[in-house]
Amino acid sequence: MDKKHIKILSENINLSEYSDEDFVEVFVMEFRPWIRKNHGDEIGEYPMSLLVKKYIKDFALESGLEETDLRYNNILNQMIRIGRELVKREIIKLPSLRRDIFFTEKFKKIIDHFIDSYNFPDFVKIHFEETSPFKVSGWITVEFEPAMKYNGDLKNVHAFPRELTNLVTNYMGFELGSPAHGKIDFQFGGGVRFLGVDEWVKNVLNKKIKKEIKTLPNKSALHSMKFSTNTGAIRGEITLIYSRDVWYTRQNTFRDEFKEYLTSLGYNPMRLLIQDR
Repeated sequence: MDKKHIKILSENINLSEYSDEDFVEVFVMEFRPWIRKNHGDEIGEYPMSLLVKKYIKDFALESGLEETDLRYNNILNQMIRIGRELVKREIIKLPSLRRDIFFTEKFKKIIDHFIDSYNFPDFVKIHFEETSPFKVSGWITVEFEPAMKYNGDLKNVHAFPRELTNLVTNYMGFELGSPAHGKIDFQFGGGVRFLGVDEWVKNVLNKKIKKEIKTLPNKSALHSMKFSTNTGAIRGEITLIYSRDVWYTRQNTFRDEFKEYLTSLGYNPMRLLIQDR
């Protein structure tokens, strides 16, 4: 079997669903029969520890590995590596309890109904990726600028991953774990992924806001500002850095002017947070 064909086979076998113990078992299942075939039945009955020390490199080469693949591994890791290679080559097929249906397709109505019950604003989107049956990952995206202008409560966004996992495990009755064991590999990331931050910084913060605040009465109090995002709190943070020797009263006055200016643009001061350094 040529290397190109082996690569195609390996892409169709999801080895991540199995543990090292599975690959050790594969190694043992093939290794001792190989010993009997190549070195006779008598040697085939020798202790495994002796056989491994003496013949594992020869077995590895015949299994498709190169000597460099084993160079820095101990015996146990060599057994695991060889076992994985045997599965990749389909010399042994590991048993699997994995379903042949896709979770997000089979239970789409339940999932969609659950998402709809949260009544998220339009700028909040839920995403799923199921790379193979019952191996599901998910995440939340939030469009940055609409979120910064939103005056509603977004606490339910933080609760969603936990409650969704609870739906899958408690309400729907699936156990988290390897799909090969008949379970579901379900991982929904906490926090959010902001969309449009770079565009907002370039076109709004840098080109508009920084230009227009120069007209504020106490602009001379400001030396510079830094911007960052806080995906956990779903907010943007502008940190004001003041010029040296500026009185606190002028700093406070400018901060109030800046907050009022951002509010006039429609930003929620609890979402686009202004803070001092």
